[in-house]
Amino acid sequence: MREAILLELCNGGIVFLPGSAGTVQEIFQDACENFYGAPETVTPMVLVGRDHWEHKYPAWPMLQSLAAGKVMEGRIFLVDSVEEALAVVAG
Repeated sequence: MREAILLELCNGGIVFLPGSAGTVQEIFQDACENFYGAPETVTPMVLVGRDHWEHKYPAWPMLQSLAAGKVMEGRIFLVDSVEEALAVVAG
């Protein structure tokens, strides 16, 4: 329930910091909303920590595969710092 409310309120995008099972669940819950959502409802997803999301818990490669050819493809980002993430969501 908490995740559903979070996704509903965060229309400017969500920044995902390094985490494990719960964070991975939240990433793909958001990805599901963006995958099936109308183009105007697709929000940015920013994963922070390249090594973490490409190697330790490789959610990034799967997220890229899901996004390929979809509106969300241009709204997923992988960065190394919180400052970079803030720059992405600030536009």
